[in-house]
Amino acid sequence: MPELTIEENCDNSPRKQVLSDFYVAFAERDEEAIRSMLTDDAQLVIVGEQTFDGKQSIVDSMDLFLDGISEVTVENIIPHGDKAAVTGVITPDSGGTHAFCEVFKFEGDVKDTNIKSIDSYVIEMV
Repeated sequence: MPELTIEENCDNSPRKQVLSDFYVAFAERDEEAIRSMLTDDAQLVIVGEQTFDGKQSIVDSMDLFLDGISEVTVENIIPHGDKAAVTGVITPDSGGTHAFCEVFKFEGDVKDTNIKSIDSYVIEMV
């Protein structure tokens, strides 16, 4: 399991907590928790690479993303209405680092809605 760091903030936004919980569940490979946070038709798009359709497909992708990763740092969680952006850094076991930005869209703008889509952008830092 990769080491996960989520930067502290002083905002009490419910969406920030949901996304913080999402990253913890993903890092811990907690399939049930991930499923409970996604809509049935959720979609994960790794921009320029691959698309995963449906919550089970997203859960099944955890090994693809986590194998070979030693550390994930979530630096910013920025919610707004039914969307949120998350930025951070991924450190593979092999060294080097990759920056990421993920854009989340929720079913609606109330705090108890599930994640409908995730667009993930990852670049190697030089």
